Amino acid sequence: MKPNRIHLGLTGAAFLGLCGCSPVSAPDTAGTAPAPDAAARPQSVPVGIVDEPLGARYSLGMTLWHLGHQVDAIRAFHDFVRRQRLAPEKLLPPEALQPPEALRAILVEPEGLAEEACNGWRPADGHLASGAGDQGPTVSIPLHVERPGLYRFWVGYQAWTNGLGVTSLRIYRADQEHLGPLVQPDEFYDQRPATNGPAWHDLLVDLPAGDLVVKLGHVTRWWHGKGSYLRRRVDCFFLTERLWDAPPSAEVRQLWRDRAAPAGIQWNLRLPLEAADHETWRWWQLRPVAWEEAERQPRLFDVSRRFWDEKIEELAQHEYDEAAKPDYRAPERQVVFNDTWNLVANPVRAQHQIQELMADVSHEPPRHLTIWHDVGSAIDGLLADGTAGTNAPPAAHGSWRAKPGELSAGYGSVLGTVATRIQVPRPGTYHLWVRSSRVNLSYTAPWFGRVSVGGAEAFTYHHEGKISNIWTRMGAVTLPRAGDVQVDFTLDGAGRGGTYRRIHTLLLTDDPGHVPQGAIRPRWTREQAAERARAAGAKEGDSLLAWVFRDPYVPLSLDIWADAATRGRSWPDEPVPASGPSTSLEMARESHRAVQLGLRNLTDQPLPLSVAIEPLRGTAGTFPGAVNWRVIAFVPDGQEAQTRTSRENWHPFFLLRRPGVTVPPFNVAGLWVTVDTRRVPAGDYTSRIVLREASGREHAVPIRIRVSPVAPAPRQPVLVDGFTNPHEGDVYLQDFLDHGMNVWHGLMSKAEMQRRGIRLLRLGYASTNGIPAWYANIQALGLARDDYFVGIKDEPGGTTEEALRPYIDVARALRQHAPGARISFNPSEGAELATFEVLAPWCDFWIPYSKHVFAPHWGNPKKWAIFHPKPWMWYTTPCLYDKTARQPGIRTVPSQPGNCVGVAFFALNYPWRDQWDTGYEHISDASTMGAVPSRHGPVATIVWEHIREAKQEADLAMMVREALGARLFDDVGDPAMQVLIRSGTTEELLAWLEQHDSMER
Repeated sequence: MKPNRIHLGLTGAAFLGLCGCSPVSAPDTAGTAPAPDAAARPQSVPVGIVDEPLGARYSLGMTLWHLGHQVDAIRAFHDFVRRQRLAPEKLLPPEALQPPEALRAILVEPEGLAEEACNGWRPADGHLASGAGDQGPTVSIPLHVERPGLYRFWVGYQAWTNGLGVTSLRIYRADQEHLGPLVQPDEFYDQRPATNGPAWHDLLVDLPAGDLVVKLGHVTRWWHGKGSYLRRRVDCFFLTERLWDAPPSAEVRQLWRDRAAPAGIQWNLRLPLEAADHETWRWWQLRPVAWEEAERQPRLFDVSRRFWDEKIEELAQHEYDEAAKPDYRAPERQVVFNDTWNLVANPVRAQHQIQELMADVSHEPPRHLTIWHDVGSAIDGLLADGTAGTNAPPAAHGSWRAKPGELSAGYGSVLGTVATRIQVPRPGTYHLWVRSSRVNLSYTAPWFGRVSVGGAEAFTYHHEGKISNIWTRMGAVTLPRAGDVQVDFTLDGAGRGGTYRRIHTLLLTDDPGHVPQGAIRPRWTREQAAERARAAGAKEGDSLLAWVFRDPYVPLSLDIWADAATRGRSWPDEPVPASGPSTSLEMARESHRAVQLGLRNLTDQPLPLSVAIEPLRGTAGTFPGAVNWRVIAFVPDGQEAQTRTSRENWHPFFLLRRPGVTVPPFNVAGLWVTVDTRRVPAGDYTSRIVLREASGREHAVPIRIRVSPVAPAPRQPVLVDGFTNPHEGDVYLQDFLDHGMNVWHGLMSKAEMQRRGIRLLRLGYASTNGIPAWYANIQALGLARDDYFVGIKDEPGGTTEEALRPYIDVARALRQHAPGARISFNPSEGAELATFEVLAPWCDFWIPYSKHVFAPHWGNPKKWAIFHPKPWMWYTTPCLYDKTARQPGIRTVPSQPGNCVGVAFFALNYPWRDQWDTGYEHISDASTMGAVPSRHGPVATIVWEHIREAKQEADLAMMVREALGARLFDDVGDPAMQVLIRSGTTEELLAWLEQHDSMER
């Protein structure tokens, strides 16, 4: 199969034909209520939504939409159209090709701003100038657009070859800045020019008519390149409908200024369109169109999609060395969505992954016999789930414990022996390998492995020392006939371990040259794939196997072998019933719950599906939009070394609104279905997910939903602090609130807190200066003591008053000049008991690192005696895990000891550069916890949905606590109620609350 066909699958028109719909009819954001107010939408968003990645800034990116807004791409599109023997007249309606008499242009000279409007910038030699540092003021420059449309926006500035003056550019509607920028922010002077002197940056931007504001600001130089920090000197803005033209010279601009009267600092120009330019103008009306135009202009969309396919295929061949990877602005580094394999990555990385996955099912029988043996699922005396069932585990097991995917034992000098048996179907000499924990690379974890055949010992392997690879060759064993190879794992006398023993897998192979890698299993044959499909419930002739995950937060896996012994799943845990998959949910009012639908393609060709969801219907009526769906997209984490095991570093992550879904050959796709009961009365309801193949065959998945009369609304909700605020714009703020976030970083009036549902403000102070005026502002906003806390600096870790003096001095000044402010400290991971003791007299609100909260080590019980009596949260860093990071402990808050009020985590919006480019983040394995920005507003991640559901369940547990009259968990005396509050499911919590009628407190 050719690489481009692996990549691309169906054309856009064919896909829309299958769906029988267009993006205009695609469902709205899954996290929003039915029929949302149009004012809550981003300003530039059409009603129909198809999610695609952004670039790191506006003028970067490689989606269809980007190609229609980049001058070089449009020129390349014209060449592509000519090669297809097409022309504008064949792709656009006649009325779109009638040249106007004149085109509009706008010249803005920002140095003409009044001094009071410059906000720290200042006129300098015909420019508007600002300093050279990362931090600096932002200036707002007015812009009036008479005719809406696509403009080429030129920014003229002064540049030098020896450095950078990176400057941000944002465009807003005047007096509507709370809605966020009209388009994604851009940057200029981010690369050094070839020569000193005037330079230009341009972007193609769709602008509405009316008054706008262009904001210029400083940008922190994280990744722009080396060189000196240089001043910013902006000469002019020039906006024109002549998209093909170069920017005007200084002489031409002067001529325009002399001939036309300005409107403030703006000159509105009418440039005649000469007959010689008519043909050029007609061609520039022809540009690649994105999904928004797929139904209105299907032929042009199909040509645009084929142009994009060709471009992505070509970029996928741009192999590069990870040690010298291309600049983030390079075309091959731009992130796109591969809608055959449902991957979000740059074309090169996506192609690597596709090639690996395509090889998982072999067309040829294997030359060698290789057996993958999960040790934890096959221990003598235990069941496959690692338990002993109704019997006690054999005493000889000692310290050993088993579960699918892992056999483990304690560290130190421990005892015990367990046995496992590998069934071998034919005689021969086999090489035995063992896969251990990565921790064993740095710490010792000794054990003996006694290998025997027919009761006779073949050899004994001593697993000792620090290993050099997670796979270790134990030795070779010969079987005279088919039978079992037994391995006894023994701790007795093996030596003292520096870490826990963890054994995952045994691999037996008759290939002496085979060296296993990672958790990659041997390739399957088609017969194996068919056998596994039958075991999962597939019938003869089926092309699709659909199933519902019992737990939607168990990750879908692209590995064909993924099962109960792996972290993710690629097959259902139990066979799908002959009647097909279905599910039922018990839900609170005013809540959300997720359903994950797994889809496995049983054929060797891409399987496109249309998706329709019936409205929620039940006792109180019909509720369109209460059930929505999104496609699960897989992303790479920050593993940069591209090896065969890099395939393990891909995870299900983004949730994308798409016109349909394609299931890749012999692989899986996933649908994320969200049920939203906001404004849905209590009662019983049903819905159906209907999947349709190109053949017309339909697959229906019924959903039954019971909505409880109880809503998750305790008097004191659990506090959730994501360390950062949402992205700019009301649509992101509303999404932030809809996901249960209720701690805001920064000042906000009491009235706005109440209107928004914000429960707590996190403020910060790091100086002893300016406190009286700052505190007066807080009081003027109507804030009471319990509405906020003030964190001093960050992460104290000193153990003496002298070492902590900078923190204490600020605390003392706050006590003196801001007596109503609650002072907070967040002791770092390296903090000790003495840190808490020194800071205790000054602290009103504790936020210690998670290390100090849970384990009974490091003097923690004495720390607990200090911070438990005060209001406290803890902070954690789930962003340092991989992309399957879960909610950061929110559900455990109601059962924490002392006066625990919530949890903080780092971070809601991290990394701070291109959140779509997960493969090259600021911290390589950082996990974006919240929604990422897009042209159409928030795009959720799976962990963002998990945060919301965990918050809902935690609030229900808080309601149980409140119904019992228990201010603290320590006040709950009934062990059964402790269990319910600590670990009760949504169903169990709702049942108790309904029985005790607590919703009418």
